[in-house]
Amino acid sequence: MGIVDKIETLWEKLQNEEWGRYKKSPIGVFSIDGLRGAGILGKVVTKKLLINSKCLDIGCGALPKPFYMKVASDIQFTGVDPYEGDVNRDFEFIQGYAENLPFDNESFDGVVFATSLDHVTNPYKAIEEAHRVLKKNGFLFVWGSIVPNNRQYRTWKANFPTQYNDHHLWAYTKRSLNLMIKPYFKKLEMISLSKRVKIFIFKKR
Repeated sequence: MGIVDKIETLWEKLQNEEWGRYKKSPIGVFSIDGLRGAGILGKVVTKKLLINSKCLDIGCGALPKPFYMKVASDIQFTGVDPYEGDVNRDFEFIQGYAENLPFDNESFDGVVFATSLDHVTNPYKAIEEAHRVLKKNGFLFVWGSIVPNNRQYRTWKANFPTQYNDHHLWAYTKRSLNLMIKPYFKKLEMISLSKRVKIFIFKKR
């Protein structure tokens, strides 16, 4: 089995496990109402984008409407996710994958990865696609966990493809995330929600 096949097999396994957790409870899986990080992300998106701007949510999940979309109520969201879901969504939704977005070039003013960039099959391709669909001077918002460059991270990296932990295929240090995104985006700001959880704001080069 080649590397790509191994990654896709691991990804499918983790997706199925996450869906099973969601069916028991969406808490800890998707951006439920009142979730602090989701609320802050919504405010950040509202601050950076103009009213009625178009924003793509890559990995939007299966909820009718994530909390950050409710907070950023003046923004026109479109969501894309491998999960077709089991409820009707209260926003425009297209089933698809981060690595092959079904949208024309320069279609959106903003792109959001809300705790989803560590769940894709190919983050480099996902970032490239985000850049492609963003308009000139568009904003990229990445909300997620940053891990330390410790033994666990180095072991995972040396033995890839393997999953980083029980829930994530990928992991990023602050340096590795910036190196991946730097060719396409300029880093503007980092908002720290906790020791590990951050919101990064980038602008299209």
